[in-house]
Amino acid sequence: MFKPDSIHKYADIFPRWKKLFHLGLYGLTEDFDLASITDFLLKNEKLTVCLSYFNPLTDGYKEILEKFIVKIIETRPKRIPYIYFPGLQNSIFYDDYQGLRLSH
Repeated sequence: MFKPDSIHKYADIFPRWKKLFHLGLYGLTEDFDLASITDFLLKNEKLTVCLSYFNPLTDGYKEILEKFIVKIIETRPKRIPYIYFPGLQNSIFYDDYQGLRLSH
């Protein structure tokens, strides 16, 4: 998995990779520091980003993810990141998020 500062370093160099158009991180666990990439995801104008969690998550981590999804809905970044975690479809924000994501 990533070291705590890895995603910060990657976020700094992503804009330099001219041909990179998709970034998918699959099988993420709660060890992934979502806070370290949220600014990048909200400012990102080029990459299609997918963050996918497959393992069961604690309610606390799901709440962190849902708060970020609300921020996405409110700010409507140019590129809407695809975020999936078990139970997302039960979230009260699911329909709004999916509608926004699919409209881009």
